[in-house]
Amino acid sequence: MKNSIKSYSKARSRFSIKNKKILSSADENIFFREDNFRDFKNLFDNPSKLNLEIGFGDGKYLVRQALSNPKEVFIGIEVFESGLANTYKRILELELFNIRLIQGDIKEILLKNKSQNLFDLISIFFPDPWPKSKHKKRRLLKSNFLINLESLLKKQGQIIIKTDWQDYAEEITDTLDNLNFKYTQSSRRSDTKEFITKYEEIALKAKREIIKFEIHSIN
Repeated sequence: MKNSIKSYSKARSRFSIKNKKILSSADENIFFREDNFRDFKNLFDNPSKLNLEIGFGDGKYLVRQALSNPKEVFIGIEVFESGLANTYKRILELELFNIRLIQGDIKEILLKNKSQNLFDLISIFFPDPWPKSKHKKRRLLKSNFLINLESLLKKQGQIIIKTDWQDYAEEITDTLDNLNFKYTQSSRRSDTKEFITKYEEIALKAKREIIKFEIHSIN
């Protein structure tokens, strides 16, 4: 979909040539591109639990979770080459066999995927809030997207969303209410003992409120 609205904006990087080289020679059983992606079910063999992280950034949370839960499979989707390349290098260094990486736009990937009821957990941490009014149409968490995402959940599965942008949190709340989705909402401003993402750590140090949504499967 050439004319679809993107929920992200790519910035130029002096490391882009190096990252492209790393990804161009990446193991095709670990790293996939949007162009050659067909279906989520083709990426794994009956794991005890299947997890999806959308927009994994530097990949540290994704890698940590895979290390801590070796019997589970973790699929990470990211558009930026720097995070993909660095995460791929960590996968090789740690000999992790329970991670798959996909480079591409999650909306385009969902259009290609045909399977449903696959994931136990889907995580979206701090999606771009696009704070300017004229850019809010770029926000990822719209009704159609959430409906498609919910269809990927197994029975008893859940979607976890975190944001530190109050206006975005209010929009998410309105969207979930209009969809009649079952969810719980919580917030905090203090540090936690659990392992968190890089961006969440920054937000907490800045004393910004973290709003968390836990959306439960309605299958």
